[in-house]
Order: sequence, then C-alpha cells, then structure tokens
Amino acid sequence: MPTTLYRVQTDSHRDTILDGIGAQLHGGRWNVRGRPLVYTATTPELGFLEYMVHLEGTPLADLPPLILCEIEIPDESIVWLEAHQLPIGWNHPYIAPMGLPQFADAQFRQHNTLCLALPSVVVPLSPSRNVLLDPLHPLRAACRVVRIDSYPVDPRLPTATL
Repeated sequence: MPTTLYRVQTDSHRDTILDGIGAQLHGGRWNVRGRPLVYTATTPELGFLEYMVHLEGTPLADLPPLILCEIEIPDESIVWLEAHQLPIGWNHPYIAPMGLPQFADAQFRQHNTLCLALPSVVVPLSPSRNVLLDPLHPLRAACRVVRIDSYPVDPRLPTATL
C-alpha cells in the first residue's frame, strides 16, 4: 500500500513537482543550494502552512495560482525522526543552525531511504510531519503524482508581516 504525501506549490511549476528544483536553486532548512530536495507534508494543511511561512509578507491575494499535489510513494520508504533526534536549534523559526543540511544528508545515507519525516517548525506539537523526499534516490522512480487540484486560498486568512 503506497503512502500519500502532499505538496502546495505554484501551478507554474506543475511539470517539476518531484524534481526538487526550487530547493536546488535556493537551498532550504534541510538542504544546501545545489542539492535537490522535495519538501512535502503528511497533510494538505501542513503543506499549506509551510508554503505560507515563506511568503515574506506577500499578501495572499497577490499569490499566483496554487495547486495541491497528492503524491504516492512506496510504502515503508520513510524514516521517521522525532524532535529529540534532531540537532539543537533545528526549530529556530528564522535562522536554521549550520549543519542541518549535512545532518539530513547523513540521515538519508545512513538509512538508505527515499524520505525523512520530521516535525514542523511551524506547528511542532502537531502529529503531522514534514517529509523530505530525495529525488536522487533510486525509489524516486516509483513515486507518482496521482492528483493535482487547484488550491483556493480563503480570503479571510491574514498575511503576517513583522
């Protein structure tokens, strides 16, 4: 039985959902620039929250069209890590400690896994998890985008600015 993951992203990149190009170009909390990685979540709502925290003050009404991608991955291809297994400071909201990308790479190698499931910095007490998918892993070929839907954004949601 496959496992389902979710990703919220702009519609303009629907042809590269499983390639990790955005993370490769810009880097992220768990990957260095140049290393492709696909950031997904175990629930659609966590995928949306994770997308929202990277808006940097862009009003939701100004966003390009978003899509919700439903992705099936092979069963038992995820290693689940808990907060106490992560490096100190992993959950700082603005500045990720140096070494997190190297930690993630070491976990991928140690477990020879397609995916790592991690707690969310945005909602750390939630049972939902962020799931990092390694597009360079051989099991990537067994992953499928099974559904893509337009993702409407409720206009009542605020855009936080500091």
